[in-house]
Amino acid sequence: MKKLKLLMALLALGVSSVSFAQTQITGVVLDDTNVPLPGASVIEKGTSNGVVSDFDGNFTISVTDGTTLVISYIGYETKEVLLDGSSNYSIQLGESSTSLEEVVVIGYGSVKKSDLTGAVASIGSEQLTEQRKTDLGQAVRGTVAGVDVRRLNSKPGSPLSIRIRGNTVITNSNQANADGQSDNVTEDLSRPLYVVDGIFLDNINILNPADIKQMDILKDASATAIYGSRGANGVVIITTKNGIEGITQFSYDASFGVSTATNLADTMTGDEYVAFIDNNLRAQQWKAEWLNSSTPNPTAADFNNYSINRNQSFFDNGETDNLANGDYFDWIDYITRTAIQSSHTVSMSGGQNGLVYSGSIGYLRDEGVVGNDQAYERYTASTSLSKKMNRFTIGLRAYLSYSEQERGSRELFRSAYRLPVTTDPYEDNGELIFYPDNEDQRFVNPYYEVNGAWKVNQRILNVISNFYVQYEAADWLNLKTTFSPNLTSTRNGEHRGLLTKSARNDPSRTRAYYGVDLRNSYTWDNTADFNFDISEKQKLGATLIASVYSNQLEGNNIETRNVPDFHGYYNTSAGTDVRQYSSYYEKETTASVAGRLNYNINDKYLFTFTGRYDGASKLAEGNKWNFFPSAAFAWRASEEQFLQNADWLTNLKLRLSYGQSGNYNTVSPYKSFAFLNNTNYLFGDDLVNGNVVNGLSNPELTWEVSDEINLGLDFGMLNNRVNFSLELYDKTTEGAIFSRNLLNVTGYESAVGNFGSMKNSGVEFTLNTKNIQTDNFSWNTNINFAKNKNEILKLEGDLDLQVFGRHSALIVGQPSDAIYSYEKLGIWQIDEAAEAAVYNAVPGEYKYKDQNNDGILDAANDKVVIGTTAPDWTGGMTNTFRYKDIDMSVMMYTRQGVFGHSEFHQHHDTNGETTFNKIDTSYWTPDTPNAENPLPGIGPALGEYSFEDMSFVKIGNIGMGYNFPDSVLDRLKMTSARLSVDVQNPFTFSDFNGPDPETGLQNSYDMSFLTRTTLIGLKLAF
Repeated sequence: MKKLKLLMALLALGVSSVSFAQTQITGVVLDDTNVPLPGASVIEKGTSNGVVSDFDGNFTISVTDGTTLVISYIGYETKEVLLDGSSNYSIQLGESSTSLEEVVVIGYGSVKKSDLTGAVASIGSEQLTEQRKTDLGQAVRGTVAGVDVRRLNSKPGSPLSIRIRGNTVITNSNQANADGQSDNVTEDLSRPLYVVDGIFLDNINILNPADIKQMDILKDASATAIYGSRGANGVVIITTKNGIEGITQFSYDASFGVSTATNLADTMTGDEYVAFIDNNLRAQQWKAEWLNSSTPNPTAADFNNYSINRNQSFFDNGETDNLANGDYFDWIDYITRTAIQSSHTVSMSGGQNGLVYSGSIGYLRDEGVVGNDQAYERYTASTSLSKKMNRFTIGLRAYLSYSEQERGSRELFRSAYRLPVTTDPYEDNGELIFYPDNEDQRFVNPYYEVNGAWKVNQRILNVISNFYVQYEAADWLNLKTTFSPNLTSTRNGEHRGLLTKSARNDPSRTRAYYGVDLRNSYTWDNTADFNFDISEKQKLGATLIASVYSNQLEGNNIETRNVPDFHGYYNTSAGTDVRQYSSYYEKETTASVAGRLNYNINDKYLFTFTGRYDGASKLAEGNKWNFFPSAAFAWRASEEQFLQNADWLTNLKLRLSYGQSGNYNTVSPYKSFAFLNNTNYLFGDDLVNGNVVNGLSNPELTWEVSDEINLGLDFGMLNNRVNFSLELYDKTTEGAIFSRNLLNVTGYESAVGNFGSMKNSGVEFTLNTKNIQTDNFSWNTNINFAKNKNEILKLEGDLDLQVFGRHSALIVGQPSDAIYSYEKLGIWQIDEAAEAAVYNAVPGEYKYKDQNNDGILDAANDKVVIGTTAPDWTGGMTNTFRYKDIDMSVMMYTRQGVFGHSEFHQHHDTNGETTFNKIDTSYWTPDTPNAENPLPGIGPALGEYSFEDMSFVKIGNIGMGYNFPDSVLDRLKMTSARLSVDVQNPFTFSDFNGPDPETGLQNSYDMSFLTRTTLIGLKLAF
């Protein structure tokens, strides 16, 4: 007991001595013109004790005697002030002449930008929100070299495809259909890893950009190595906002605007469509006569004099009246509307005595321009809380997102383009016509689907959380354990009512779908950070990590038919025809041990070494574990003595890295095993249930391994008025995992294994310039460019060609995104009729190259690679102008060299179906031999057509803002206030004459129009 009392007394004495050593000081933070800086960070060096300055630049903080304050403010040089015993300080910050002091998050830690050795790009909160985009993918598009962001669908809430340094995997599934590429982002096996506050996430569309503090994109193998196999396709690290100790601050961020359909395809007018039908009827006779050897070859005069009867094949009586009266109908205008978009975010942050907190709530509603019920709503809430107690810090971050997307009809977009302009939705008495085109009764009146006869609804609830305990064991050692669970619940519902194209007034064809996915995962990380100053000129840092990741998915799907409309998709049991009822479950785990070593010599020579030992449950027994090393070196040449007199040079750094990474994400769980499937078979005279083996097991399934070399150059001059960054990389993947086709004799269609190898190489550069910089006016420019080359090096054994789908193939020496078809040479002309007849073609049809000159066009010998769906290069440019308190920005981005099958053109080119409306393009007749498209009505030769160049340049955003001056803010007691106007997608430039070249590879089923959105924004902070 006496010892306990003595210990308590000593502890009390220690606590009192610490408390007596605390001093309260005050001060003001000013810029170099003595204007107060509100919101400046004032932190006691070496601690988390800090405050922020108020709107007059004033601050008050309690600190230990003799300590040092670190004062920082965005755009200004960080300054350290050693306390000299005074109680009040006036601290002046100069404008930053370099961005090298910016902190970049690199995974399980952060470094100054000047100390980076890998290829990393960083985007701050202001850049992510200044264009008023509804999701992070749109905010990044066109701003980071090597990051290709593509819109897959224009319906509100639809996710975007994001790839870092191109397609990194071999696959024969995504392009296997004739309609382009999948709209499902989860099927893109080249998508990067998203890490939000240490939590792995599949869909960043759920995040509110206003909640994001910073996004860091890790591109090369050295930078991503700390995440091991999960970072094989690059890593996007997203850090949400947290509080800063000091007075509580509030902010409000809102926008309101309207969207309209834009970039509409130029379709035929009524008279042009009628002329097309006439030429279609003539073309049928033209081809018949050319192929009839007993008749003389027709001439242009014969073509023009053919007898035609429009009413016989193409027009009913109502359309005939419209033709006579020149009365044509605009179906696109009929189904579209002006849509409303609005968003609101309220946030707060602050703290004192080691307690730091922040929180926000947000709401977004984005209506679609097609139909009356299409909309996307998202609710978000975030909170962060941390408390420092002596050497311990405990913290919590939680993010909740709930969204609902009503996609509306899957048919409206293409029905509006397909219905001929000669048709009409109403009878003369005003009654609706059920089949507007009586000759093609696949299409009911879009009126019903505009008003909700077809609903496709998805609800997603995401709960992301992060709990951590950190212990400062010594000045040189920090220990931290972090547990990060993630829960995602997705409900999909769809109802196709009686008056839809799907049902066509037949009750047995009505449908109800209902499905639920429940995904729960967690990551448990344990880290130890070591930091040593070996000497005045040498610094050594190390991070050790032990990590476990678990991911579990389960769900069910139900489909019934003959469902009365009033039940919708909520009561599937009302359907008398059960088509599907299934449930599923899968689980995967990974375990990892990793280490990273950073060695800094005199801030000139920087070394990074990383090693990670990964184990994955997806892979076969005995092949689950592998070790992946990486190393990087950077030389800050501008710090060398021989360059100190080069006043024009601000920064010169050379970087070289090598890394090896593993990947298993191209395969789903259990693929190393053979499966059993239910089947029925006859046992004597009885039909009984049984099981059959479905698929081959692969006990050798193991890691695909990539080796990547990256060479980087960072260059700044004229006090960083000009900044340039260049990256050269080469990445080779061995043992690529994909599904290869098998011969029928095996009894199986395909098998999954380590069957190939491929190579990605490329170049990226970024240029930032301050073109004009005066007291009242500035003009800054950001330009980025990236070119990636993809090549398959090897397929299994002696295999050098594997064809799949209608026009896709894996070919050694060619890109993995290759389009495999016949090479088009032009259109057969009349004077080439004899040569065309060899291939059973006539003048006016497409002419294809006979690759082996054997007089036969066949897929085995004459198909070649005619293009690739991946862009040859991507780029972006943003110009920002500021005059006093007014600013303006113009952002453009481009994808060049994209080539692929266009399902839209397949139906709306003049050589497509005659019952559909057509794009206004030139087509061949004997009088127009130099036209772009072949003679209508004779069908696509060889079943191959509609390959289009989908390159484009888009002006993504034009914005203007006004920042209220300090004199106004002082009276309003605010820190900042900004009013802005943005126009998104104002202009598109492309030779692609479909609706949107960016979505041209996608099927027009379930598609929508590109929208132009005008938004007014307001941001307040106080």
